[in-house]
Parts: sequence; C-alpha cells; structure tokens
Amino acid sequence: MRQQSSEPKSDFDVRVERLFQQNMNAHRVRADRVFVYVMAGQWIFGIILALVLSPSTWAGKVQTTHVHVYTAVFLGGLISALPIALTFLRPGAPVTRHTIAVAQMLWSALLIHLTGGRIETHFHVFGSLAFLAFYYDWMVLIPATVTVAADHFFRGLLWPESVYGITNPEWWRFLEHAFWVVFEDIVLIMYVLRGLEQSRAISRPQVELEILNTSIEHQVQERTRELAASREQYRSLLETTLAVPWELDPDLVRFTYVGPQAEGSFGYPANDWLGDGFLIDHVHSDDRSLIPNLGKMAQNGKAEVEFRLRAQEGHWIWVRNIINLVNDANGKPVLRGIMLDITERRTLETELAQAQKLESVGRLASGVAHEINTPIQFVGDSVHFVRDTVKDLSGLLGKYQTLNESFSSGKVSAQMMAEIAEEEQDMDLPFLLEETPKALDRALEGLDRVAVIVRSMKEFAHPDQKEKTAANLNQAIASTLTIASNEYKYVAEVETDFGELPLVRCHVGEINQAVLNIVVNAAHAIADSIKGSDTKGQIRLKTRHDGNQVVIAIADTGGGIPDDIRDKIFDPFFTTKEVGRGTGQGLAIARSVVVDKHGGTLEFHTEVGQGTTFFIRLPIDFKPSEAVA
Repeated sequence: MRQQSSEPKSDFDVRVERLFQQNMNAHRVRADRVFVYVMAGQWIFGIILALVLSPSTWAGKVQTTHVHVYTAVFLGGLISALPIALTFLRPGAPVTRHTIAVAQMLWSALLIHLTGGRIETHFHVFGSLAFLAFYYDWMVLIPATVTVAADHFFRGLLWPESVYGITNPEWWRFLEHAFWVVFEDIVLIMYVLRGLEQSRAISRPQVELEILNTSIEHQVQERTRELAASREQYRSLLETTLAVPWELDPDLVRFTYVGPQAEGSFGYPANDWLGDGFLIDHVHSDDRSLIPNLGKMAQNGKAEVEFRLRAQEGHWIWVRNIINLVNDANGKPVLRGIMLDITERRTLETELAQAQKLESVGRLASGVAHEINTPIQFVGDSVHFVRDTVKDLSGLLGKYQTLNESFSSGKVSAQMMAEIAEEEQDMDLPFLLEETPKALDRALEGLDRVAVIVRSMKEFAHPDQKEKTAANLNQAIASTLTIASNEYKYVAEVETDFGELPLVRCHVGEINQAVLNIVVNAAHAIADSIKGSDTKGQIRLKTRHDGNQVVIAIADTGGGIPDDIRDKIFDPFFTTKEVGRGTGQGLAIARSVVVDKHGGTLEFHTEVGQGTTFFIRLPIDFKPSEAVA
C-alpha cells in the first residue's frame, strides 16, 4: 500500500483539492435533484402498480380497496418525503445522500412486496445501487446494502412470500441475494474510486490554467503601466520637438516651401522636396489616395491627416500633418501646415492594442477552458462506457465462436447454451446494444461543441491581413460572443438580432476586438447593477444595413453612465473599475478602431438606472481618402 507523505501539501495541491471538492459537491447536488424525480416517479409507479395488480379485495359480497393500494399511497409517500425534503434543505450534504440510499432500498423492498416477490422486481435493487454510484461516494453503498440485507433477512423469516413469492423458500435464498448485492457493490466501488481519480486528475489542468491566467494578467498590468509611462514620456518629449513647416499648391500637389528641419528628419535636400511629383512619389501606396484630397479636407477649417513618407534611407516614417487652407498674397488658395514625426506614437499604439488583446485573451482563457471541460468530460464518460461495453461483448463473442466450433463438430451441449444465455443476462445485452449507439452520439455531440468553441477562438484570434478584406460581420460577432460567454453568462442573457448585411471591407480582427471590449464593459456594468440579487441582466446585439453603412447596436441593462464622466469614457486609461478589473483601454481602442482606422462612428445613448446602448457605424467599402478629420 502506498504510504501518505508526512510533508505538508503545496499551495498547488491545496488548490487542486479545493477545486476537486467544489466539483464533487456540485455533482452531488445535481445527483440529489435527479433523485427527487426518481422518488416521485417511484411513488406514482407504486400506486399504479398496486391499482393494476390488486386494486380491491372482497369479503363476501363487499368490495373494499386492497391494502396494497393504501401501502403504496401512504408508505410510499412516507419513504419519499424525507429524501425530497432533505434535497431542498441540505443539498449535497452526506446525510442527504445516505438518507436517499436508505429510501431507495426501502422502495425496492416495497415494490417487491407489491408484486408478491416477483423475481423481476428484485432487479430494482441492482438498478438502485447503480444509480447511487452516480454520487461518486462509495460510502452510500453501505447503508443501502445494510438496508436491503436486513429487509430480505427479516422478511424472509417472518413473511417469505412477500420477498420470494413462495411460503417455504430454500434457506440459502437469502445468501444468494446477498452474494449478488455484494458482488455489485465491489464492482461499483471500483467504478467510484476510478471516477474520483479521474475527476481529481481533471482538476489539475484547471488549476494550472487559473495560475497561468493570473500570471498573464499580472504581466499585462505591468506592461500596461510601462507603456503608459513610456507614452507620457514621449508626449513630454514631443513638446520640445521641432516640427517641419511646409506650404503646398493644392492644384499641382507640389511643395512650394519646406522647412530646413525636413532634411535632418528625412534625409532629402530642400530642393528635392520642391520637385514635381515628390510628395506623390514618396507617400506609401496605401495612403496615396489621401494626397489629392488634402484641399477638400481643409475646406471647413483645420484638418489633421496622417500618412507614411519614405525616408532617403528607405524606411517609412509616419507623419501627422496639421493643415490649413489659406490664400496667399495673390489670393490663390494654398495649403499650409506642419509635419510631425509620429512613428514612435504609432508603434506605441500598436503595442497598446496588442497588450489589450493579450489582456482579453488572458481574461478569456479560463472561461474557454471551463467551457471546453464540460463537453470533454461528457465525451470521456461516453468513451469509457463504450470501452467497457466492447470489453464485455468481446468475451461474449468468444463464447459464440466456441459455440460455432462446437456446432461444426456436432458437440453442442445444453450446458454451453446455458452459459451463453447466462452471460447475456449478466451483461444485460439488450441494454448494451441500445445504449452504445447513444453513447457514441453523445460523444460526437460533445466533440461538436468543442469544435465550435475552438473554431470561434481561432476566428477571433486570427491575425488581420495588412489590407482590409470583405468580412461577414454577423459571423464575426457570433464567434466573439462564443468565446466571451464566460464573461457574461453568469450575469446576463444575450439576445441577438442579426439583419441581412452585405460583406464589409474591414480589418475583421480589430472589429472583433472592439465588439468584445464593449460587450465586456456591458457585462461589468450589469454585474455592478445586479450585485446582491439573483436576477440576470440582458445584453442585446442588433445589426442592420443602413444605406452605405452597417450599424451594430450593443445595448445593456446596466446602471448607465453618470453625467460627469460621459465625456471621458473614450479617454485612454480612464476607468471607474477597481484595480485589476480594467485598464481603461477598452473603449479608447474601440473608438480608434472604428473611427480612425475604418472611418466610422462610435456613439452611445445612456440613461442612468436603465442602461447604455453603443452604436457602431461602419462604411461598407471605406477608403482612406474619404476620412475627414
């Protein structure tokens, strides 16, 4: 026998044991609820059985209700009442399942009595023991076995016809029944111990995932703080950086003046900047469509435009241009502005977006693992059943093969036929043939559920292409909701109303991230508003086609946004959540994705105490030249 170590358990082992006990308690509570229906069903069945077999008795010409009917009604109700009451008063408690075990055996005794000791009814004992094994607690088999043994012993002495159906049964009949009950107990105890071992083994990777998730969240928080500090440092440095002034003829799209700082920043001599076609030739091909429209952008006042310019050394520099449309001394419209190198800022924004996505993945990892664990456990149970069934059928096929060989040689014996019949009866062959296909169907159903979750996670995490591509936004939103279900399913019901949408040209991964950020914010808002109650809120997602745009509406029944912070919710790093629950980047990144990168709008309507609705509007075929600051 393996000796237990005297060393104290590690924190990891303690957490594994705690999670294992939580899972076991939840499983036993569910088993208690199942037995509520079993007890009620047995009571109804017992009454029907008594009414069918012996509804009345006669004393001369006087007809009265048979005592079996009263026994089924009152004694059956008394047996079922206490277990049902304990299921509601003490769910999952040891006293509840032990009481259920005793009551289940008493029901076996009562049904045997109502049928006059028919042998078929005795199988109820074995079925009851098998049901009790679902508790994964072999201790419940002890009171069950003692109860049925005591019933058979005392009734066999005092009233044998109610147990065996005959007045003077053989003395060894009690031992025969006891042997089979003990045999089943041994098999069930082995099953229970095996199940406990597997359940404890499943708890280990769950705890490992929780630890990994905590570590990722810590790393994300550290990286976020570092990036925030780096961003603030860059902002202070930017205030002392010399900008490049310039003047441009909008008709010829040619610089008429460029400040001397340009040579130091980009490497080109000042005269090169003034050449025909210099700007068009040195702007990135993806941003080139912006240049002819600079004058239109600045018609309504100051405009800000960002694009990439190639330096003399060949690398690309992101520049931000603050533009004004003015008239020169001759009254001719010209564009004047300043050019700022924002390459580092763009890099920081990309890193911030990646950090926020990493935070999302870390936050969702535990939930996805939990969602996958349930169908995997479902598949495992079904596969174990099929494996045991194949093992039993292999033995029976061997006997069939032996019978076939004996038949060929003409030596078939009655004993051989009896052994095969007994083998079929012991393994309950009809039951196995009926349940095995169902177990395989359940396993396939569980695998399909895992495939849906994995496919949704893959679609969510798939990196975007550099170019925008046509995407099915309804499908993308559905995948995002699938992997984020653990964020909202405990606090809100999600309702979707997907309209007919055309394919939208976008970076679908970034749109997924924006939708996820808003849905998670909605779940947090609902959680805060329903704290302390047993109710759930509601998150509604609706999509529709509106002209040359698509609209995504995300509504929640949270507490709404207070007046004093409504103008701050899109600010980077602004959050009203406690430390560790939010970084303040979610809505800022969502707005950057929708407005800056896709030329759409992100607006909201809110009412304190009622909830908030965010409206995402995206152009169906957005081109950068259509963006107006």
